[in-house]
Amino acid sequence: MMNVSNTRLTNRALLALVLCGTVSLSFSSSPAIGLAVAEGSFQVDHAHVWGNATLFDGNLVETGQASSRLKLENGVAMQLASDSRARVYQSRLVLEKGTGQLESINYLIEADSLRVSPDSPGSVARVQVGGGNRIIVAAYQGSVRVSNNQGVLVAKLETGRELAFEPQAEGTAALTKVSGCLLRKDGQFVIVDAATNVVFQLQGAALEANLGSHVEITGSAITQAPTVAGVSQVVNVTDVKLVSKGGCASAAKQIAAAGAGAAAGAAAGGLSTGAIVAIVAGVAAIGSTVGLAASHALPGQGQSAPPTSR
Repeated sequence: MMNVSNTRLTNRALLALVLCGTVSLSFSSSPAIGLAVAEGSFQVDHAHVWGNATLFDGNLVETGQASSRLKLENGVAMQLASDSRARVYQSRLVLEKGTGQLESINYLIEADSLRVSPDSPGSVARVQVGGGNRIIVAAYQGSVRVSNNQGVLVAKLETGRELAFEPQAEGTAALTKVSGCLLRKDGQFVIVDAATNVVFQLQGAALEANLGSHVEITGSAITQAPTVAGVSQVVNVTDVKLVSKGGCASAAKQIAAAGAGAAAGAAAGGLSTGAIVAIVAGVAAIGSTVGLAASHALPGQGQSAPPTSR
């Protein structure tokens, strides 16, 4: 009986070793994509970690009182503020809660239906998931692009600017309502939105009469490809409201000399905090003064992070 019992125990032990080997092989078949480092504890896939942890594609990272710095093998650098939650992938960070900072191009932060990415080397984007479905995006440094999940440009922010965004109800993806200088470029009507810095090519009635003035237009995006360089999309205008007569001479000179996008900065003005200032591709842009663009450090970001060498 003892021999039989010992044989059974041995078989069970061998089975356990085989199973362990199978688990180890499955983990090793998924290569690491980077490293997470914090000056305190955080969680990876709900397991508590202290100091640092290796990241695999799809890991869920949750910070506590301290921020965490993420460094991927492909060179992408990011930070998560305290009390934040995000899922990390090779090509994107899906922010579910809190605030994230992206310091690299060729990568993006997804938040709800928005896609945020630095537009040039050295640019730094910040994204905060607020209450309800409100997403705040800031250009801490350089230029930052904001698109919807269809790839349509919703906003282009320059250093120190921030906007809050609220995706609208389904079925409004084509809706556009913007305000800015109505100009002509390459024989086409264009408008440079004062809030989002996005340039639109326009078609419809009542445009000629308001050329060179600040107007508010309402319309719907159409699938026609733009014929003007730097334009995001073509909008079929259904309503034009005159905001102020004239005042667009400087923007007109810039747009004629350097292209549509060059006039955006000149057209931008003050924003109404908390009010909808534009609707682009079904996403409402709202004036924001939470200070996300101006703050030097993210919440929970202390002194320099510990070394990331392994």
